[in-house]
Amino acid sequence: MSLRKKTVQGVIWSFVSFGSSKLLTFITTIILTRLLVPELFGQVALALVTISGFEAIGFLGMAGALIYQRDNIERAAHVAFTISVVMGVILWATITLCAPLVGAYYGDPAVTSLLRGLAFTFIIGSFGSVHGALLTKELNFKRRLVPNIARTFVKGSTSIALALSGWGAWSLVWGQILGDITAVIALWIIQPFRPRLLWDTQLGRTMLLYGIQVIGVEIMSFFYTNADYIVVGKVLGPADLAVYRQAFTVSNLLILSFCAITAHVLFPSYAKLNHNQEALQKGFLTTLRYISLITLPLSIGLCAVAPLFVRMVFTEAWYGMSLPLQWLALRAGVNTLSFHAGAVFRAIGRPVIITKLIVVRIIILVPIILFSVQFGIIGIAIGQVCMAIIETLLDFRMVHRVIHVSPRHIWQSTRPALIAATGMGCAVWLFAMSVPQTSVLVTLIGSISLGAVVYLGLLWLIERQLMRDSLRLVLDMLPLKGRTMAKQEG
Repeated sequence: MSLRKKTVQGVIWSFVSFGSSKLLTFITTIILTRLLVPELFGQVALALVTISGFEAIGFLGMAGALIYQRDNIERAAHVAFTISVVMGVILWATITLCAPLVGAYYGDPAVTSLLRGLAFTFIIGSFGSVHGALLTKELNFKRRLVPNIARTFVKGSTSIALALSGWGAWSLVWGQILGDITAVIALWIIQPFRPRLLWDTQLGRTMLLYGIQVIGVEIMSFFYTNADYIVVGKVLGPADLAVYRQAFTVSNLLILSFCAITAHVLFPSYAKLNHNQEALQKGFLTTLRYISLITLPLSIGLCAVAPLFVRMVFTEAWYGMSLPLQWLALRAGVNTLSFHAGAVFRAIGRPVIITKLIVVRIIILVPIILFSVQFGIIGIAIGQVCMAIIETLLDFRMVHRVIHVSPRHIWQSTRPALIAATGMGCAVWLFAMSVPQTSVLVTLIGSISLGAVVYLGLLWLIERQLMRDSLRLVLDMLPLKGRTMAKQEG
């Protein structure tokens, strides 16, 4: 099978895996929010934030180093396995010893024991990291679907069963542990590689040098993506953290997930154009145009129906997430506009730009969060919108510097979607406010239906040719019959 075909199939299976896992996670979360109070979710969230920090160090980048390795793959896999297991034990021991300090920092002793429980996931994960890396190296994403779905299913079902049995926050911890064990077992079944503890000084040095290069960026990325959780957990407590984190998760799942999938395709596509600046400009603007057509209406639409959505899906204990969700939906929409800028920087051989931008973002983000937390989780959510605007402008400025895409062209690419989505949002908001809400479900369905009609209608009035081009693109992505129809239309 050709590399191109394997890559395309890999993207498709990545989408299936990602989408299925996220859907199962979302359904599980909805059920668990009806069984556990926000404070228990918040205690686990505090422990998970700490775990995420250590995950930035992970297994010293051995998975990536193994994927990059070109020669002596089997021996390199044994070395990577050895390093991963050793690091898993070291991370477990470090977290176990430091757990009381984390609990004291947040002023919640329960976090200490929860963190010690979650620390075992590093030892468990070390036994499957090499198997997962080998599947990725082979572009065998179809097989990777099995452990991912198995982990999500076992994690969710275990957590729900234990929550029903009164295990409280520990139901989430045991769900995580048993889910990880299931994933490792599945990886060993579908990947025939059988590792052994082995050390090779030359191979080990080479792989460690490669892996350590990415740790700095991973640590900075952790602080950038978790700074708000750390501050909210410390200042406002676990209950507010749970509500805020749930709103953040929902907005990411419904809006940013689309960009996470497209990112798999954009880097290799842009890389082929790295010597043709005009083609790269066109590719960037075309991507921006079609991403905005999808994510801006999702963002503004979720903002408009957030109160209805929360009342429909969650219990009364979680109603406080409505307003933060509205702001965070807007934040997610803004973030999607420059989401693919990183693919451009990597494609032209200048990934260092991404590192520099992360440093600048952290410097700006910290004071914004420290100021906005004074106004509760709503203040933090508004601060995130401000940060998203700044981040997007910084990304666009760097894109302008490296491939000379002008602000005027960026505006032209996003204008149709922005105008149509704004009009749609106003219509949906007025409808939801004026209709007697005898049934939240009926009002929510009516709002979504009205929004779709208004958005498509406005797009047809504003940019009819864009609608035709979008339809042609969708048809071209369908099987043979759809492609034949598109050709006949042309």
